Amino acid sequence: MMLACAAQAAPLAAKSPAATASDSPDARGRAVLKAQLAALADNDAFAATFAPQATVLTSSGANEVHVSDSHAASAIASMNPHAEIKSATFDHFTAGSAGQVAWFAADLHITVLSHEPENPPSSETTTVRAIELLDGAAGWKVTVAAFTNVAKLNKTGACNIRDVTDVGPLTNLLTSPTTIASTLGEGAVVYGTDPGERGLGTKDAKALLAKWKDLTVTLDSPPKVHEVRGATYGYAMATVHVVTKPGGPAYRLNAFVLALPAAGGKWSVIGTSFGAL
Repeated sequence: MMLACAAQAAPLAAKSPAATASDSPDARGRAVLKAQLAALADNDAFAATFAPQATVLTSSGANEVHVSDSHAASAIASMNPHAEIKSATFDHFTAGSAGQVAWFAADLHITVLSHEPENPPSSETTTVRAIELLDGAAGWKVTVAAFTNVAKLNKTGACNIRDVTDVGPLTNLLTSPTTIASTLGEGAVVYGTDPGERGLGTKDAKALLAKWKDLTVTLDSPPKVHEVRGATYGYAMATVHVVTKPGGPAYRLNAFVLALPAAGGKWSVIGTSFGAL
């Protein structure tokens, strides 16, 4: 059993009379996600769906998607030089918005066909959970995203977090499912590493987090985190260790939380996920 993170999509912002269906968070998000899935075999085309200096978390690490060695699309699709994308679809889509930001989340199902030398062709389908934020100030391109894997837990997985920052209030949320539950915004989404660990909306997200209240979650020592807090949104990416039962092994995961500023200097979580490494 693994952590599924709690994230609720905040209430949808009211549309102006001039707004069209294509302006909705749902329509914007679906259009971006379809473009990304179509570009999984082309890292440059995939990166074009992101704003300059956008940060992406994948199973291989966290860094700016536009740097030359990001290879974010390849990491998401688990591609190798002898593989090709056979299909890429999504379901369980949800979206929300607040002011000049919007976000969306979904389960991605990616089938890769491998042609390894001297071996018969083989195919494998993986499920990846996506949480992405669109910023109106960046032309409604993605400015931060997390793609976390549904898979068995691993004790030795590695995740390279670039641009390491100090631990802040958002990173601290990742070590406490109970605290995450208390800070959920309306419509938040929560993801874990098991296929059924998916909480869409406040009620389901809290129910999922309640199942993890006895889990022990800690950061790397020293912590490997990247946290950003701005005027319209904030996020944190980190490598964490999870112990599922007393005396049990510690599993390594990558973790993500996306939140909006709230009254009194607090934060309202709209998305959080834990991924297998």
